[in-house]
Amino acid sequence: MLTLLNLMLQWVARDERGVVSVEWIILAVVVMVAIVAAFAPQFQAMLTAAVTSIGTTLAAQATAAGS
Repeated sequence: MLTLLNLMLQWVARDERGVVSVEWIILAVVVMVAIVAAFAPQFQAMLTAAVTSIGTTLAAQATAAGS
């Protein structure tokens, strides 16, 4: 995410219409935040399930490696 932001800022610095570009970037960020906020419960449930699955897999592999 930071790399993408850095690339966009470098592009804006070269652009003569930088102010307009910055406004579009801000608008895009606001839209992304709104989308994430709208689906936050689903993201949280999916993230919890993914972390649990990874933890279970790692514990199983650690147990198998110790045998």
